[in-house]
Amino acid sequence: MLINKKTISLKNGLTINLKSPEPKDAAQLLAHLQVVFRESYRNMNHPSGHFDNFPVDKEAEILQSFADSQNQFMISAFERDRIIGNLGCFGKVGEFLKHSAHIGMGINQEFCGAGLGKAMLNYAIESAKTMGIHRLELTVRAFNQPGIKLYEKCGFEKVGRLKDMAFIDGEFHDELYYQLIL
Repeated sequence: MLINKKTISLKNGLTINLKSPEPKDAAQLLAHLQVVFRESYRNMNHPSGHFDNFPVDKEAEILQSFADSQNQFMISAFERDRIIGNLGCFGKVGEFLKHSAHIGMGINQEFCGAGLGKAMLNYAIESAKTMGIHRLELTVRAFNQPGIKLYEKCGFEKVGRLKDMAFIDGEFHDELYYQLIL
């Protein structure tokens, strides 16, 4: 599903457009993913260079599948033509689970702390409600205190700990499991 454009102002005064990326935005989204995975790979599920050789046409296909979906969406943060943040809302499959979705997001470090994450997450919550989603869930690495603070500020409740969920740089790390009932 495509999410309509919403214009926001960050704490630093920048004007940002939040909207769904379309297939024509595939190259910009890949550039963003390359930056985020280099800056924050410890918070992601793939190594830092994961998107370095990812084909633009494949990313365009993925974006089209999101646009065509009735139970999932993406919201990207556009600073002019550059994507500086992205959030995916992935609807669950199965008749008894279709009211639930999983959230994942990443923001360029230079924009962390400027209110972008909160704005993106709140817009995703609003959009999910409009779609009829009743429950959102996410996981966050236990060491990611800024992420934890953001999710709790937006109303997510910690419901569990996944022990040794990620193996990064030779060490196991726990993830915290959060949910928000809409």
